[in-house]
Amino acid sequence: MAKLTAWLVTIIGLLMVLAQFKLFALTDAWVMWIISLAVLAVGIGKLMRNYKK
Repeated sequence: MAKLTAWLVTIIGLLMVLAQFKLFALTDAWVMWIISLAVLAVGIGKLMRNYKK
């Protein structure tokens, strides 16, 4: 799970840095989808690990 979290956070960080260079806007639909899915994946993964019996 730590590897998944690290990759997803790295992708989100990279998108935010590239947005600062004006390569695209953070309000673009595809960027918002990537960020939303990454955050959702991290959250579900953490919940699964914490509540696993």
